Amino acid sequence: MKSQSRFSKFLKHLEIPVHERETVNFLRNPDLQPIISRNQTWGFWSNFAYWGVMSWSVGTWMSASSALSVGLSYGETIGTFIIGDVLTIIFTLANSYPGYDWKVGFTLSQRFVFGIYGSGFGILIRILMSIVNYASNAWLGGLCVNMILDSWSHHYLHLPNTLTQKVAMTTKELIGFIIFHIITMFCYLMKPYQANYLMISSCVATCFAMMGMVIYLTKENGGVGDLFVSTKSTAKGSDKAWAWVYMVSYWFGSVSPGSTNQSDFSRFGSSQTAIWLGTIMALLIPTTLTPVFGVIGASTTEQLYGTQLWQPMDICDYWLRQNYHPGARAASFFCGLAFVSSQISYTISNAGFASGMDLAGVLPKYIDIKRGAIFTALVSVALQPWNFYNSSSTFLTVMSSFGIVMTPIISVMICDNLVIRKRQYSVSQAFVIHGEYYFNKGFNWRAFVAWVVGMTPGLPGIAWQVNNNYFHNKGIVNFFYGDSFFSFAISFLLYWFLCVVFPFQINILHDDKDYCGAFTDEVARSKGMVPFSEITEEEIEAFKLGSLDITYVTKDSAQNDHHTETKEIAISKTTSANTDEYELVADTTENSELESSGIHERGQK
Repeated sequence: MKSQSRFSKFLKHLEIPVHERETVNFLRNPDLQPIISRNQTWGFWSNFAYWGVMSWSVGTWMSASSALSVGLSYGETIGTFIIGDVLTIIFTLANSYPGYDWKVGFTLSQRFVFGIYGSGFGILIRILMSIVNYASNAWLGGLCVNMILDSWSHHYLHLPNTLTQKVAMTTKELIGFIIFHIITMFCYLMKPYQANYLMISSCVATCFAMMGMVIYLTKENGGVGDLFVSTKSTAKGSDKAWAWVYMVSYWFGSVSPGSTNQSDFSRFGSSQTAIWLGTIMALLIPTTLTPVFGVIGASTTEQLYGTQLWQPMDICDYWLRQNYHPGARAASFFCGLAFVSSQISYTISNAGFASGMDLAGVLPKYIDIKRGAIFTALVSVALQPWNFYNSSSTFLTVMSSFGIVMTPIISVMICDNLVIRKRQYSVSQAFVIHGEYYFNKGFNWRAFVAWVVGMTPGLPGIAWQVNNNYFHNKGIVNFFYGDSFFSFAISFLLYWFLCVVFPFQINILHDDKDYCGAFTDEVARSKGMVPFSEITEEEIEAFKLGSLDITYVTKDSAQNDHHTETKEIAISKTTSANTDEYELVADTTENSELESSGIHERGQK
């Protein structure tokens, strides 16, 4: 009994204070609710920077190095990247509507489509993906930290390795990895919508750092080298065609986390024009230039130094080791500072904050975005990311194919939003168990069937990618090459078919009032909602507690402005010495499916 009491006290201590949760609903906390209108400040440059930090990064610089493995020339590989960027633009913009239309992120979008309980599967997958991305990016970030430290001290540059040879990293790499983690964790003191200034500044700094390195190498070499023209395509005929398909699919798969996360950040957008233009320009310009910079870097270093250097960190390290003079030290310091800021921005936006939002949706009583992001950072260390790059680990090969899992999810979400519900969702219903998104026992089986059927054919290809000797079925391999195209089409069309043959009833189009202050008065009225400024404080407080008569715009009322549907939730409150305890007693609406066990919440006073 004492141990249970201690554990209960421990859990109580972990709870997010009630005044910060602002709710008694275990499905909701402020981090999940729509973004209030005054925080929707992301204009063109902010949306450009969200994708820019992914493009002006060490990983993108090295991306063209994979060209020879599929038999394409470097010029052809850049061409596949451009086509992949166009494909990414289409998927990303289509997936941005829930964020822009209703100011909600991926977590609530999953509830809209997969169901109140079914959303947990997609959320869990993205959490795992975010942890892996965090580990990989943090390792590269640690190498960039060492660029700065190397420029400060000649002794640190030549720091001896004191770790055992069984560990696939050096002492220097461990130090940089730890420092990067510590610096990055301080960024979680800010809210996700405040990260845009960091991302913009890091984009500018990294752009100039990369351009400076390329200009210097080109000048010293007397040109860009002949790697673009000397490396010929070895693939012929249909093999070459499928190599193009594979590289396009591979490129989309490598940036699919950004497409998946799009609604998390499109909800910060100040206008649809800013979201569209920022995304399109960032996915066309830096994602094309940065791989070209990488090829030029490898081409010039091969002629200047006798070896191809694909990592910008290796280039700076060569400069320092050859001649530790002020010019080399300054180059290493400022390039390192730019790359560190880029890796931090990329890590927090596409891994830390993304996972934090999802964890806040799973356990909103105990986890907010900040706690979730820090948890992700700590768990990512357990993956030992140094093995991704310093050993023959196949883990990175498998994770590069993660688009096979995520693409069908994106496809189903896009189909549900644009075709089935026609961009109409009720945000408040995402916080009700037995509501509009309960479907069948909390699961939308149609979405799951479409996801599994779209994902399954590509799974054997992952095994083949790890070991080409597993089988030699060309059809399976070609399907794997074009999985981004095939799986998207399969899941999209199948979900559409299932919703037509086995339709679910759409009772509620959207809320009748803007309870969260997500829209300006003008925008709220254009959506058929009562503006936040016209709602009383009592109504807002009652909405947070779940005791409000909530009015929805139903399909009938959309055709007849004089009819609406009202839900009334009754909450009982019991006060003790240290806590306020709330219990959902009943939904007083006739024929309601809400049950008395829906919500049980305790909060410290």
